[in-house]
Amino acid sequence: MRLREIFIVSKGTKVILTITFSVSLLALLFAFFYYRRINRAEDPRITRAREILLEFEKVSGSLAGFDAFPVLDSAAAVFKSLPDYACSFEIGVIYNNKSSTLLIMAIYDSTISNSEKLSLLGLSGNYCDSSITCYNRWKAEWGNLSSEEISLKLRQLMLEDDSRFKKINFDRVFERRVKNILTAQIETDRRLSVSMTNKGTIYRHLQKQDSALICFREALELWEDNRTAKSNLSVLMGGEPVKPTLLESLFPPDKKKKQIIIK
Repeated sequence: MRLREIFIVSKGTKVILTITFSVSLLALLFAFFYYRRINRAEDPRITRAREILLEFEKVSGSLAGFDAFPVLDSAAAVFKSLPDYACSFEIGVIYNNKSSTLLIMAIYDSTISNSEKLSLLGLSGNYCDSSITCYNRWKAEWGNLSSEEISLKLRQLMLEDDSRFKKINFDRVFERRVKNILTAQIETDRRLSVSMTNKGTIYRHLQKQDSALICFREALELWEDNRTAKSNLSVLMGGEPVKPTLLESLFPPDKKKKQIIIK
């Protein structure tokens, strides 16, 4: 058989390849325009803050302790400058990221003294408490509102004549903001669960076992699939860390949550 005959494609194969290529191209185009539409609907006033937080997620592992704080403070300053974001759950995320950073230093940095470890645990606890307070305030203000009530509340805070909305479809951005808040009503309990897990871990290392136990149990009441809280609770009770099942390894409940497992 000649080499050229090996690469001869039948008419039927050509049809299948054409259909496959067309479907793939349509899927790519759909994804492109779909996500472009979503991105264009995001609030332009906090674009920089979201970019900073995404950058932090990428480089957080390479930042040493307090070096990460200016990055997080830059994002927090954006949110705090806007009246409708002054009590946002995003600020709670920033506080918890700071708490997690200090907690990791306290637990895993073998070069620090015991007094330094206690100091870091104390600072971590302060930021953790701030995140919990922020989440609870947000829940009290926004957590039980209907879509219509959210819209009415936002109309007083999110003004269409703001210069930052020029050349942007304000109605689309406004609608997206309402949807984001509705989503946050579901997600914030999980965020709060992460903070409670960190607080339990802090108590654990401060030898306050009873307080740690209460925190881990509360974390699980907020989010029953919080495997990190389950693992910490198991260790606290004298058991072994809870290992993920095969399905949990392939499809973790939320890979972006920063939590500490005590081993």
